Formats: sequence, C-alpha cells, structure tokens
Amino acid sequence: MMNSKTTRKWTQIFGVAGLLLAASTSQAYVDVRVSIKFILDVNGNRPAFGNLNTDAEINSELDWANAILSGVISEFRISEIQFIELSGVSQWYNSSATNTNRDNLRNAAQADPATYHWRNDAINIYINAGSGSAISDFPPNNNMILMNQSCGNTPSCILHELGHSFNLLHTHEPCCTNQDYCADTLQDDSSWTSKDQAAQANFGLNFNQLNAAQQDQINLMWNNVMSYHVNEPQLRFSACQMSRTSSTNDSDRTWMLSKWPVYVMDVFSFFPNGRWGSPYRTVEAAAASGTLNGRVMVLQQDSYQPPATVFIGTGSPGDNVEMVTRSGTSTIEAVQLHDLPVDLSKSSTPEVAQNVREMQTEDTAARKLMHEAEDAAKGVVTEEARAAILREAEAKAKVHRIRSIALLQQAERFAAGKELLAIQFELAQRFRDSGNCREASHYFDLVANNTTQERLKARAEYESRNCGLISPKHLRNKQQSVGDSGD
Repeated sequence: MMNSKTTRKWTQIFGVAGLLLAASTSQAYVDVRVSIKFILDVNGNRPAFGNLNTDAEINSELDWANAILSGVISEFRISEIQFIELSGVSQWYNSSATNTNRDNLRNAAQADPATYHWRNDAINIYINAGSGSAISDFPPNNNMILMNQSCGNTPSCILHELGHSFNLLHTHEPCCTNQDYCADTLQDDSSWTSKDQAAQANFGLNFNQLNAAQQDQINLMWNNVMSYHVNEPQLRFSACQMSRTSSTNDSDRTWMLSKWPVYVMDVFSFFPNGRWGSPYRTVEAAAASGTLNGRVMVLQQDSYQPPATVFIGTGSPGDNVEMVTRSGTSTIEAVQLHDLPVDLSKSSTPEVAQNVREMQTEDTAARKLMHEAEDAAKGVVTEEARAAILREAEAKAKVHRIRSIALLQQAERFAAGKELLAIQFELAQRFRDSGNCREASHYFDLVANNTTQERLKARAEYESRNCGLISPKHLRNKQQSVGDSGD
C-alpha cells in the first residue's frame, strides 16, 4: 500500500527557503478510509478464482488507485484501515452485484455491525464470490460497495467504484446537458470500441485527423477512470470530476476522512472557512484561522505568499499541519525574516564600522585555524592524534571567537536603530550557537522588545523560549560556551 507521508511544521515551511509542492515529490495527502471485508463460504474459504480473490490482487488494485490519484494530482489517497476475512455470513457468498443485494447486505450489516464488521467511519467494501462486476452507491448512501469477481476496470475496479461513492457518474451516463454532470468530458457511448467512433461523434473526424487538443479531449474521456473503455488503461479524471470528488469528500469528511482538508485557493467567497465551497483565499487567512492543527492544508495549483506572521513553536496555529497540492504544482514564496542591515563594516558610525571590521578579522582567523587543523588531522594515523590536533585548534579558535563577541558588544555601544537590532540579533545567535542560553535569551528579548517587524519579533521570542532545546553539534563535544565561565 502507498502510505508514506510527510508532515511539515510551520518552522519548516516558512523558514528562510520557500516551499515547493509538486506532484513528483512525496507529500502529505487526505486519507479516504476504506474497510475491506472478504465474505467467506460456509467452510471458511475464499473463491479459488477471480479478479479479486487474493491479497495481492486487492493490494494491486489499491496501489493502482493511489498511483492514479497521484498522477492526476488529487489531494486524496485511499487508506485501508482493515482487511478482514468475514465468516458466519456465507449466505452472501455468491450474491451478485445488484442494487437489491447491495441494499439488503447494507441493512443486514448495519443491524448487526459486530458480525459484519460494519464501520460507520469508512467506506465498507464487501468482496464475495459472485460472478458479476461491482455495485456502489451515490451520496448520501455512499458508505458501501459490493464487489464480485469479474470486476474488470483497467487497472483499478475499486477506484472506479469509489468514484461513484465520490459522486461521479459513468462518462457515458446521460443525466443532463453535460451528460455526466461534467462539461469537460466529451459525449461518450459505452458501446464504442474505437476512438474513431468517439472522434466522429464529437468532431466529425477520425481520431488521427484531430489536432492535439482535440485528441487530448478524446483521451480524457476514453481513458477516464469512470468510462467503460477497458481496452486501454483508465488513468484519468477531468477537472470537473476532481471538483465533484473534493466537494463530496469534504461534505462527508466527518466519517470518511482520517484528516480534514483545509482548502486554499485564489477564489472569492463571502464567508471563507476552509471548506471546499468556501476556501480561504490566502495561506495567511488559513494560518490565522487557528483551525489547521492536525489537518491537511490543500493548496489549489498556484503561487502563494507566506503568512505575515511566522507561526512556529509549541501551541501555535500551524503545529502539526500537513500540506498537499491539487491539480498541479503549488509554491509558497520564500520568507524574508527581517529587514536589517548586513554590511555594518560600512556603517556611517565610525566606531561601529571599525569594531565590525576587526570582528570579521577575528572570525576569519578562527575559521582558518579550524580548516588547517582539519587538513592536518587527515594525515594522522591514530584517532587520538587527530583528536589532539582538533582540540588544540579549537582552543586557539575559541580565543578569536571570544574577541569577536567582545568587538560586537563594543559596536553595540555606539549603534542605533536597525544597526543596533542587527548587532543584538547577531549576538543572540552567536550566544545561542555556543550554548550560552542565558546571554542568548537576553539578546533575543532585547530584539523582540524593540522591533516593529512582526517576523523578527516572532522569531526572537521563539528563540528566547527554546534556546538549548536542541544542542549545537559542538555542545555535544562538551566545549565551553563563548562568553560563559563554565566549570
């Protein structure tokens, strides 16, 4: 089964780099729960033959279902929550897939849920030894499918039947002006055996006479999961079909979905709430809603701006939110954490510029010592000798780092405005990375209390609260903190 997931926190999403959600990468998704029940005969046997009589065949159908959903860039995946061999109800072993048998089996299962392992929180799929195909139902009775052994959609009959559970008609079913309620699927006829017939009916030409766009329209219908043209792989859903699926599954999310979707797309709605019919227009609005925790934010294919406020840390609205794109690649632009000067060696305040230049010299000296030591250690045979070289270099480099700190603090005395904030933020980060959380929190608090930049304030507050929770690599070597006396 395809069940890999990626959980992304706001700290990862809205950091220095932007986020790209693409169909080719492994992302989170919205699980549709299905419960598989195999009805056994009076002797406890499955049928010896058929399209769905082995675990491998059923798992292949489910794997193909998820591969197809991934290919069309749907937010949904099929999640099998249980696989049960159902004994004691052999009266249903040979029942054909008809509306009457489906409804009678549902009634029996709901009347005796323990015996039938009926689930109220999943689509119940009962598989038996009937020689027919399969029968599902439309909302609001979309909680059950009865599958026989001759269901033969290519390559996933289960997904075809789930399509009906998601409120999709066959492409050939005449219902209305748009035939199957979807204007983007062409006129279809289940009796057609060639694409030429479809092309003639829709365009008055044979298939090879059509232009590329027209051929794609024919292919979208012919190779559609909801078509009867099983002579070619049925791998496609139209945009309309995907929208109907999203609408139905969102409406049934309280019982069908493992995690609820929160939709974001650039369309106007009067009362946006993250539902399919009333999506949030921006990531900012979704983040500010306070409803994301434990849910899946679904971004309609587009490019989005990040929230104005960085949501990071325990208890923030974006904790434990998964993200997925639908219909195509979505991007969230990179976040600019703050607007602070960088090259203070050119400060208009002479004392600031001088101290910063001297600090850079000390930093360069420390890096040079460590690089030279690392190169020297490569030529030494024993681990003890290598460790001794690195310890000696680290001790010397630490002297330069301490001087750098002192020079920054000297520059701090003469700085003002954004230059002062930049120096204090740099000091805070250096103390944090050395393990001196007392001084780090002091400087992070100074920044948080004196900036009007929301992202910078949020970041500084977070760093002040969480300093030391994740130790830097050099702390694991028990090295003494910069600016701290140690023991």
